[in-house]
Amino acid sequence: MKFLFYFILAIFCSSCLPSFRMSEKKVSKYYVKSSSKPSFAYTNTSKNEIFYAYSADSTKPILLLIHGAPGAWFGYKEFFKDSILLNKYQIIAPDRLGYNKSIGKETSIEQQALSLKGFLKLHNNLKVSVLGRSYGAAIAAKLTADNPDLVENLILIAPACDPSKEKFWWFSKPVNTKFARFFLPSFVNRASEEKFTHMEELKKMLPDWEKIKCPVTILQGGKDWIIDTSNGHFVDSVLVNAPRRFIYLPENGHLLTAERYDLIREILLKR
Repeated sequence: MKFLFYFILAIFCSSCLPSFRMSEKKVSKYYVKSSSKPSFAYTNTSKNEIFYAYSADSTKPILLLIHGAPGAWFGYKEFFKDSILLNKYQIIAPDRLGYNKSIGKETSIEQQALSLKGFLKLHNNLKVSVLGRSYGAAIAAKLTADNPDLVENLILIAPACDPSKEKFWWFSKPVNTKFARFFLPSFVNRASEEKFTHMEELKKMLPDWEKIKCPVTILQGGKDWIIDTSNGHFVDSVLVNAPRRFIYLPENGHLLTAERYDLIREILLKR
C-alpha cells in the first residue's frame, strides 16, 4: 500500500506541474507577434554554467530577475514584451543553478547568490536593480547584502525569508523520497532539495539583512497559501538600515508577478 501511495503521488506531481516547463517552440510562439523578444546565452560565473535570457540594449541599467523554486527565466517572460520597461532597463533573467538549462546542484543561498554576481558587473558604470520572488527573494537579498556598491534597488515579491515560518505540506516528505524522486522531473527534485535546507540557510543569512542599505520594496499577498503571509512583515522588520516600502495586498496570492504585474511594473518605472 505504501509503495502504491508513493507511486501515485510521484505520477500526480509530475503531471500537475506543466506550468514549470516551456519548450523552445512554446517560447517562439509566445513572442511571435511581439516587437521584442529575449536573446539567450550561457555564462561561466563560478564552477557552473548559467543560462539566461536578456534584452538587447546593453546601454541601459540592468534589471536582474531571480526566480523561485521551482522556476526558470520564463517565469518572467512577460517582462521581455514590455516596451516601456525595455526602454528603461536591460532585462536579465537567469535560470538558477540546477533549473531548466543551467548546470549545477546547489542549495546554499550564499552560493546561489555568488553564482549570479557576474550579472551585476556587466556594465561597470551602471548600478543594478534586483528583483527576487519566493525562494529567489532570499537569494536577491543575499546578493544585495554582499554587493552594496553594485545594487541600487531591491524588490522582493512574496518573499520566503523567515526561517521560523518555513511551510511544509503533507506531500513534502513523500515527494523527497528516493522512490518518488526517480519518477519526478529534475526541477521538482531541485525544489525539494532546497525546501529541506531552506530553514537552515535562512538562519545563516539573518545577520545579512542589516547590511542592506539601498531602497527596498516588499510585496506580500494576504491570500498566499505557498508561504506564510507573515513573511512580508518579517522582511520589513529585519531591514533595519534600509529605506523600505512594505505593500500588503490582502486579496492577492503568491503569484504576484502575474496577479499584480501592473503594480510591479509601476514600481519599476518609478525607480
